[in-house]
Amino acid sequence: MTSRLELGILVVSGLLLGILTSAFLLVRIGSWPFPITAVIAGIVNIVIWKIAALYTRSAWQFAPLIAWLIVTVMAMLPIFGNGSLLTDWRLFLLLGLGLAAPAFYISNSRMRDLTKL
Repeated sequence: MTSRLELGILVVSGLLLGILTSAFLLVRIGSWPFPITAVIAGIVNIVIWKIAALYTRSAWQFAPLIAWLIVTVMAMLPIFGNGSLLTDWRLFLLLGLGLAAPAFYISNSRMRDLTKL
């Protein structure tokens, strides 16, 4: 029971991370774009997945990442967001770092587990 509750809390944290990284993606320092939230999304998604993998070895360990992805994709749509992220390079950077970094880490950790056998 408690592992389901903790996994639910991780899914909510994935949702909140998606909201925050999408909201602060267009931050500028002076006239220069500064998409630091893309790097933050990659790092925090790895940490969230590692914590979720401690609670379950099933496919539910990817639920926080899927929640982050759904919120991020919804933020780029004109229905939910302002639609200014559709053609922006920072969105692709956010999706790339937010998904590619955890995917790379997960695949390397799985390969390490297989070579230990």
